[in-house]
Amino acid sequence: MFESRPARSLVGLACIALMLVATNLLAARYLTARLDLTGERLYTLSRGTRLTLAHIDEPITLRLYYSARLGSAIPAYGVYAQRVRELLDQYVAEAHGKLRLEVHQPQPFSDAEDRAVAFGLQGVPLNTQGEQVYFGLAGTNSTDDQQIVAFFAPERERFLEYDLTRLVRALASPKRTMVGLVSALPLDGDPMASLQGRPSRPTAVLQQLRQLYDVETLPSALDAIPSGTDVLMLVHPQSLPDKTLFAVDQFVLQGGKAIVFVDPYSELQARGGPSGGGAPAAAPGGDLARLLHAWGVAVLPNTVAADRRSARRVTVPARAGAGAGGRGAEAVDYIAWLNLRGAELNSNDPITANLRQISMASAGIIEPLAGASTTLEPLVTTSPESMKLAADKIAGLPDVAGLLTRFKSDDTRYLLAARITGPVDTAFPEGPPKPAGEPAKPDEPAAAIASSLRKSVAPVSMVVVADTDMLDDRFWAQSQDFFGRQTIVPVAGNADFVANAIEVLAGGQNFVDLRGRGTSARPFEMVERIQREADDRYAAEQQALERKLKQTQAKLRDLTAGEPADANAALAPEQARAVEQFRADMLTTRRELRGVQAALRQDIEGLKMILEFVNIALVPILVPATATVVGALRLRRWRRRRAGLA
Repeated sequence: MFESRPARSLVGLACIALMLVATNLLAARYLTARLDLTGERLYTLSRGTRLTLAHIDEPITLRLYYSARLGSAIPAYGVYAQRVRELLDQYVAEAHGKLRLEVHQPQPFSDAEDRAVAFGLQGVPLNTQGEQVYFGLAGTNSTDDQQIVAFFAPERERFLEYDLTRLVRALASPKRTMVGLVSALPLDGDPMASLQGRPSRPTAVLQQLRQLYDVETLPSALDAIPSGTDVLMLVHPQSLPDKTLFAVDQFVLQGGKAIVFVDPYSELQARGGPSGGGAPAAAPGGDLARLLHAWGVAVLPNTVAADRRSARRVTVPARAGAGAGGRGAEAVDYIAWLNLRGAELNSNDPITANLRQISMASAGIIEPLAGASTTLEPLVTTSPESMKLAADKIAGLPDVAGLLTRFKSDDTRYLLAARITGPVDTAFPEGPPKPAGEPAKPDEPAAAIASSLRKSVAPVSMVVVADTDMLDDRFWAQSQDFFGRQTIVPVAGNADFVANAIEVLAGGQNFVDLRGRGTSARPFEMVERIQREADDRYAAEQQALERKLKQTQAKLRDLTAGEPADANAALAPEQARAVEQFRADMLTTRRELRGVQAALRQDIEGLKMILEFVNIALVPILVPATATVVGALRLRRWRRRRAGLA
């Protein structure tokens, strides 16, 4: 039919194009496999998410409400919305029919907008006319339970998979982990602040825990830990009666899980809780020393860990003689406030594996006891550039600069948080404590000892943290007002650490690998490197020109000081020429300075052109060029074969 070679080539190219389009359409419609080449596996569902989706028993419906006008006005939201949609599509594919996704574009005064408002999604004004746009998710299950993400704030992109999986799990598993909280610190808000009319709210850690678990605040006087408690959370307990200590002891021996926070100097308590106040810091959780000893560990009394490498930079009043007579402020590394990263976090334990930073303040030091039957697995340590510091050195208004000056490294990593496992004996070998003032019966001690556990029924599992200030918002989170809604933006993984610990202790690890994922925004490392090199190359020249410009301006001001606007006419000829020369020098210097500033951008602009050429033109050029070369080689071989046959 097509006898000429060009005609057959055109038909072949048309068929290839049709096959390519058809393959793309079929792949987009039916093929769910994807190749994730991102450095942090941003588009690969974690094991915890897959396990959560595999345990969905009844259908769940997710409704994504996204206003296209938001992406048109702010392109960054459009990119983020695409990532949210793609991730939700992966959830649906992995759930194998148990998850259904609906996508709605709410228009002003439409039914879709009414449903978004009814679900509790947050509308954000887009313009001065008050047009509301939406970017949120609502989920429901077969029993009409409801969970929402009010608005997908870009600041929480690192936690996108965590937020989505938490929502799905809350709908798929109605029963949540029960956490019993015993605390001497006002984690639930300062009651005195409320009485005095000052704002008071729970700490962000407690707010996040309540999103994930059922948290019940327990009194300090307990005969027994309430049944159904999965994890007991003890935060700097003080003045606990013996019966409460015994209840905790028996709870742990029976297989109960515990996470314990003790502190040699609680700055949260010293300043009176989240709303301030100034109550004195109490002793370092001494009430638990008896239990900690039975569990094979000790927290050093009146001692905090100081770390030069992990020290947090703070602003303090300038020292006398520094700056303008000692006035103003200066930035100094505070060796008792720590930002712990990298090797200081155990990457092999699921509690800390995916955390990038933990922030602590005046943290204590945990040490194992000789001959203990338990095993300590480090979770958080200092860097080797650390030392022991007396707690009274940081009380009140510490000399931050002086502490830094007097720092001397012990060349030792100190343990700040650890997981404890193994068999333990009771801390009450004599049996339950007797109520004060009540006489003992002759046969009561033996009966009491027989009814209480002397050894753990199974290896215990608990987490001990020698710091309570990591639960204080000011050390790890920032609260931002997002159009009337308070949004917690974490700068460290403190809340994730606590939630991870509770999740692992409770026996489920579905959430452990969800926190702290990366963002889709990637830094241009080569561009940044070229920018730094350009800055170094031109900075000296720019500074010299700026100094010359200032000197010229100063000389010009000296010559014309106090003269009227037309003073040039009254100046001596030599002065007039000097003024004109200074003005010409100033214009020349400014022109040279603009040239240097333009040179700073040349490398960046050049790289931009190269990247645009590679992304836009090079690949389309290479494909037909490669095809042409391959075709020419094949044609040459074909002609040689024909010539050989002839």
